[in-house]
Amino acid sequence: MDGRKLNERIISKVVRPEQYGVKALIFIMCIMVIAVFLLVPLEQSTRQIQLNWRLARDVKKFNRNKTILMWVNFFGEHFGQELFDFCPELSCHLTYDRSSIAKSSAVVFHDRNVNVSDLPKTRLSHQHFVFFLLESPYHVSTFAFKNLSSGFYTLTMTYRSDSDVHIPYGFFKPKVKPPPSTFWDDIRKQVETKKKLVAWFVSNCVTPSGREDYVNALREYIEVDVYGLCSRNNKCALSSRECLSRVIKPNYKFYIAFENSVCTEYVTEKYFDRLNDLVVPIVFDRKIYETVVLNNSFIAADDFDDPKALADYLIYLDKNTDAYLQYFKWMQHYDVMGWQYRYANGFCKLCQLLHDEESNQIATASQTAKDVMSWYSKPGTCHDGYGYNVHKL
Repeated sequence: MDGRKLNERIISKVVRPEQYGVKALIFIMCIMVIAVFLLVPLEQSTRQIQLNWRLARDVKKFNRNKTILMWVNFFGEHFGQELFDFCPELSCHLTYDRSSIAKSSAVVFHDRNVNVSDLPKTRLSHQHFVFFLLESPYHVSTFAFKNLSSGFYTLTMTYRSDSDVHIPYGFFKPKVKPPPSTFWDDIRKQVETKKKLVAWFVSNCVTPSGREDYVNALREYIEVDVYGLCSRNNKCALSSRECLSRVIKPNYKFYIAFENSVCTEYVTEKYFDRLNDLVVPIVFDRKIYETVVLNNSFIAADDFDDPKALADYLIYLDKNTDAYLQYFKWMQHYDVMGWQYRYANGFCKLCQLLHDEESNQIATASQTAKDVMSWYSKPGTCHDGYGYNVHKL
């Protein structure tokens, strides 16, 4: 029944002057007016109109495009609008056009490429300046990191989970559906074709972590095939993911994923980008990896007393396929999201953060951005000479 018919029905039943006094009639007429006001669909209270206006304003604000300006490139790489293909509903636009700075909600500065003599002259009150870095504290810029650490940035975007925008090198995503019944048989067949044990691709030959010292000691007890600039076997550039996969996936059971720096949450593509090659990463510090990745998806060197003990364990796994396969059980439940999603994941988070803020909200420095150097390079964040000192080589 529509509003008007219901109103007429109410009127026909209650308006009978001969049965009621004048006061009663006035009271009834007031009830009728209220009923009409509430039930006629085309009429709304002022409060409801205001509420709808606020909702419409909020939707309009959310749909309005947010511009993110990259002030400098990322190691020579130019990100494109395709980053936001993963979050098109958020309406963000990425540009390198510095003339767009006045309409940009955020300006992103990749620390390693920033020149302190080439910076914006001012920052708009509602605008964010974002500290962007995926390197460890050992590999920050020479001048910009120190000189811009305090009073310049308002947000941080790094691999650290306590950043304002967390941009890890990879992450795990629960599978939408379970794997086929042939899952384990397929993995077993691929594993049984591998005839080599350990591979190491490396281009930085002397590192803060001292990984080269540990690997040299390990090679006394087990064969480690070394590729890259630190060896004579330079068949693959480290930037060529396809080449690395072609070498590793059909041949090797283990991959040395030691980082150049042993720092809190610093887990890079050395771990994430090899997981789909059916190879078990060997890492330095269990405590660091347990906070970032799935347990039992790696072998930690610090679980063993010395390199010889690790070598003995790798030889054991090589001879015991069932034990080796335990390191791939996670694949039944998760997919690894590596380099293809790394930057899109981070910039979509930044886009979301910008949309979550009120229009023209004053941008103030976050807790981590107030003093980037004190936060990012806090004592105890990294460990010098880890490979040498921890294992007493």
